Amino acid sequence: MLRKSLIAMLIIVPVLSGCAMMTATTPITYQPMKNMALVPGARNVVVHVEVKNKKKHKRIGSKKNGFGMSMASIYAKEPISKTIKIALQRELVARGFRTASDAPVIVNAVVKEFHSTFHVGMFEGEAVAKLNMVVAVTNKGGREIFSKDIMSTGKTSAMIASGSNAGIAMDRALHAGIKTLFEDRAFTQALLTAGKEGQ
Repeated sequence: MLRKSLIAMLIIVPVLSGCAMMTATTPITYQPMKNMALVPGARNVVVHVEVKNKKKHKRIGSKKNGFGMSMASIYAKEPISKTIKIALQRELVARGFRTASDAPVIVNAVVKEFHSTFHVGMFEGEAVAKLNMVVAVTNKGGREIFSKDIMSTGKTSAMIASGSNAGIAMDRALHAGIKTLFEDRAFTQALLTAGKEGQ
């Protein structure tokens, strides 16, 4: 049994360690939710989306060798703030809201954590991404109407601790976080309320 485990480890280590010394850049591709219904009254609300990235590090993760040791850094192809801003704008438009840079209604997102970590298993590894951001809605006068602390995760099996696998996990974490936000009726109601106050 010990011999079989050792052989398995000798096989998986080179696979997981491929190109571990080279930094990687990966796109984070947000997949919009499908068949979203228009929110009654949304067409009368114009929203400005702001996203600030307060992550401590520019990297979104690190490659690992077969022994679980962190190796080269992994970076996002586009700024995290830009990716999340586009995701929020897409979902707003899909529900009938309009977006503009000088809009009276502001959706402000602050990203506190967004990264992917590889976990090495005996036969198969896993990439696990975590997203933590605070999203607030304010009216034209700056009054906060809504605030939500969002935490979500995304996972994918990963035989190779690569940038692309880290990106897949982060795609899923972002989708889960945005879904959590837009499924909260208090969020859309806050947008409608702020829109009326700005008229």
